[in-house]
Amino acid sequence: MVFPAACTLKAGRMTSVASNTKTDPGFLTDAFDSYASPVLRLDNNAHVTGLNAAGIDLAASLNGEPGIPLMPAMVQLAVKARSEGRAQTRLFTLPGSGQQIEFLMLPQSDGSQVMIGRDATLESNIRMALTESRTRFKDLVDVAADFAWETDENGLFSYISARGALGYQPEELLGQSPESLLIAPETAPVPLPFHADRTLRNVELWVRTQKGDAACILISAIPIPSADDQPAGARGIAIDVSEERHRQSELARLKIRERLVAYIVDALRNEVSPDDMLHAAATALGRSTSAESCIVQVREQNGPTLEFVAYGAAPDPDMVNHALDHIQRDKGLVSDHINRYHYLGISTGYGGVKNGSILLWRSDASTGWDEDERALLKAVEPQFGIVFRQITDQHELERLSRTDELTGLGNRRAFIEDLKREMQRYERNGVGGALLYMDLDNFKPINDDFGHEKGDEALTQIGQIITSSTRPYDLVCRLGGDEFAAWLEGADEKIAKSRADTFLEKLDAWRRENLGESNQFGMSIGIALFAAGQNESVDGLIARADAAMYSAKKNGKNGIVFAAASDQGNKTDGSQ
Repeated sequence: MVFPAACTLKAGRMTSVASNTKTDPGFLTDAFDSYASPVLRLDNNAHVTGLNAAGIDLAASLNGEPGIPLMPAMVQLAVKARSEGRAQTRLFTLPGSGQQIEFLMLPQSDGSQVMIGRDATLESNIRMALTESRTRFKDLVDVAADFAWETDENGLFSYISARGALGYQPEELLGQSPESLLIAPETAPVPLPFHADRTLRNVELWVRTQKGDAACILISAIPIPSADDQPAGARGIAIDVSEERHRQSELARLKIRERLVAYIVDALRNEVSPDDMLHAAATALGRSTSAESCIVQVREQNGPTLEFVAYGAAPDPDMVNHALDHIQRDKGLVSDHINRYHYLGISTGYGGVKNGSILLWRSDASTGWDEDERALLKAVEPQFGIVFRQITDQHELERLSRTDELTGLGNRRAFIEDLKREMQRYERNGVGGALLYMDLDNFKPINDDFGHEKGDEALTQIGQIITSSTRPYDLVCRLGGDEFAAWLEGADEKIAKSRADTFLEKLDAWRRENLGESNQFGMSIGIALFAAGQNESVDGLIARADAAMYSAKKNGKNGIVFAAASDQGNKTDGSQ
């Protein structure tokens, strides 16, 4: 095509040299006076202005009622040209005359479009010339496409350009059916371009290459007429657009992945408690993949597990622990299988410190995890790492708020909260227990005679004595100052007395070794037995044990007193 002097082709795109922004019918008219076909300007309001004589006549028709069927297609082409930032072409049938004009749509800097028309008769002449000269046809299409082809009246390949097609040599395809190349023949368009009964342009087909890879090609085809004007085959060109389609597919996958990450992160942020946050995250991540189960674990650095949540049916716990250990040992994504289970996981971290794991399970070990699932897990890991750090910080704050700093025992708040929960459970299950309320005797002289460091050592030693003489599930705390308490689950009077005696014996041994025989340091212990079914409150139980402890002090200190139930008085064992 020969274009007017007012336009120039740069970097494969047609742009207008003129930057005139006038909107009257005379805009650029002088530049296109010598151009025989219509030249138009389409503004942002879908109004058409003629830029030469042929264009002025056509613009009048397009802006009126005859142009109604044509304008939507022109606007659509303009939108595409503007969005892609490059020229677009399309064939239009003009209203009234039926004349076919191919317009080249050139996007302008002001948002308008310059449309340069070309009489389609030129294309017909070229097509006739190609039919008359097969050699000329082959040379042209060899330059214009990845390969050219022809089929005969039986629909079989009768010609493949010399370079071959899709990795095949020409002789490998000659006499073959085009359908043998299709990946999914049932989804192919009808008619197939290789059997075109009319002109077809840019028909997309997915085919299999000689190596077995999938390829996307765009086929343009025309029928080959016989002497009696009946189709005698077809010919056309094919352009391989696989790379472009793969880029589009990757972009689409990336957008989907971004939406999934946002969905999972929102699930984390929309919850308050750590348990709810992890349940929401595990559920969202499990549903976003092909996993049958998603396990989320939060742990301290080189320490115990703080939170553990599973979505779906997880396999045997031993398998889960094996996989979690594997994840913690390695860096990055970890993929392996145990028996018939296949897992994919990654360790999470914040500030270079590992703080948890994400683990996906699937029972079919024969199928690997696809790249989208791997990429998704890597994408959410930083977000999970931040949230896991927040959860570990929350656990640490909770621990500090419930722990006595000096002894490491639970404090009064933690003890009362835990005891209240345990007593409710004991009421339901009919289990009893014993509360030991302990107050140190003659503690002040230690600070006065030996210094406060020795006093702190004594308090710490009391905590170690009580902890070492109780079970892991018993409750032990420092109530404050020189007062301690211990709850012995399921203990009766005999067991409670034995534990209290042990406390006193170990404390006496420490006293003699560290303070001397003459020092009177000791401990008074009040014991209140709890019986299920009486609906006794925590405050009531503590009050009974406290009163028994004061009775022990009145009885001479460094002894044990049992509290009687209700107002029946105190029961002592006589020990001092």
